[in-house]
Amino acid sequence: MKPKSFMLIAGSALKIKESLSQAGFVRDFVHQSTYRMELDTPSGVYVFQLPYEEQDGTIALYGETAFFEGISDTDVPETIQAAALERWHALRLRVASLSGKQTYSPDRGDRRPSGPVESRPVETARNGSMVQDFADMKRLAQDMQRMKTEQQLSEEGLVDDPIQHRLT
Repeated sequence: MKPKSFMLIAGSALKIKESLSQAGFVRDFVHQSTYRMELDTPSGVYVFQLPYEEQDGTIALYGETAFFEGISDTDVPETIQAAALERWHALRLRVASLSGKQTYSPDRGDRRPSGPVESRPVETARNGSMVQDFADMKRLAQDMQRMKTEQQLSEEGLVDDPIQHRLT
């Protein structure tokens, strides 16, 4: 990353790890004490490594010493360096927003239910169907309206299920 001004993110390990995960970073077990993110380009994949230190429930991310795996910073195209810096800033905003409010996370169960779903006996349920009746279809439509689009997720610094995109 070209602009190597002092870049540090520090705080609660739990919150920062959640932010790293939602931003698409994964812990790298080859390079100890780094988180990694793959930046795909038509010319190949660049692996962006972000060093960290964890101690007593806090974690510090060191953007100043971030690097690209197996390649010198001078050999990384400027567009890739800019993309890495953009991810760093999105991560910083995400961590800052966590201190003020609870953010969206489907794993945490903070989504409000669309409505009560009545229980049906197995004999009368329509197995293999997304909906059982018109009321169920309306509930599903409400759920889908609340889902965030890819653009909304990227504006918040989240990654929309990258595993699905790699399989297709």
